[in-house]
Amino acid sequence: MDFFDLHCDTLTTAMHQSCGLDCGYLDISFPVTGEIGKHCQCFAIFCPDVISGEDAFNYYTMAKHFFENQLNEFPQYFEQAKNACEINRITAEGKTAAILTVEGGRVLGGKIQRLEQLYKDGVRMMTLTWNGENEIGKGSTDQGFKLKPFGIEVIKEMEHLGMIIDVSHLSDAGFDDVLKNVSCSFAASHSNLRTVCNNRRNLCDEHFKEIVRRKGIVGINFYKAFLNDDPEDASLSDIVRHIERMLVLGGENTICMGSDYDGCDVVERIRKINDIPILYDLIRKEFGREAADKIFWKNAYNFFAGRI
Repeated sequence: MDFFDLHCDTLTTAMHQSCGLDCGYLDISFPVTGEIGKHCQCFAIFCPDVISGEDAFNYYTMAKHFFENQLNEFPQYFEQAKNACEINRITAEGKTAAILTVEGGRVLGGKIQRLEQLYKDGVRMMTLTWNGENEIGKGSTDQGFKLKPFGIEVIKEMEHLGMIIDVSHLSDAGFDDVLKNVSCSFAASHSNLRTVCNNRRNLCDEHFKEIVRRKGIVGINFYKAFLNDDPEDASLSDIVRHIERMLVLGGENTICMGSDYDGCDVVERIRKINDIPILYDLIRKEFGREAADKIFWKNAYNFFAGRI
């Protein structure tokens, strides 16, 4: 099986814990099991809401340097990929293709020109917000909060650069503003469905269908609280339920994986990346090999190949 994961917080967690990506106790730790064939991992630089302005950009820079140090430390395990050709080359060599992303557009510190710097650094996808308010907009803590004028400027520049807009965490009104102001496809890197689990962070059906219509992608999040209304009852069967509903909504070519590893309380049985073959086998049995291969690799790969 192959595995393309749209979101993890492993990079930031490792930085704060002062450990390498080979430490063994992170959800994603190298080397990755041989049961996973091709592996492409989006590594997010997560900027918390308590950091803002120049401090937020400095935080991004610190995390980027940590990422670069890890690349230099473990060249036998992973390399950064900035385009589809590099994904193909790196995975063909049996290594993880690492795509740098950002969770929280506050890292821009309110300066639009920094988007170009992020793109030069290899950032290929960015969420506009985390949970709270920043210069761009606000997260799902206030569903009626629209994008600010700077937020409109940001998404238009992201479309121009070819950086993928990530609407995970964004308010409903902010999502609607994305639809109104750009024509490109976009992603929800780690979001489930509100009709299956009524959490404000999940997508409503109409927004999921808009992503389908735009030929975008949505990554299934493994966080218990986003899978089941009672997180303590969350199980792999809830992932099946979200996929079933997404398929009903036309998401055959939209559904991907967005684990949120090292950033949340992950559902049992797939607590670490080396457990992913368990989930793949379940999805294959439930929906067939072709659907499983799309969800675990092809949908995400085809989207990124067409965008970066």
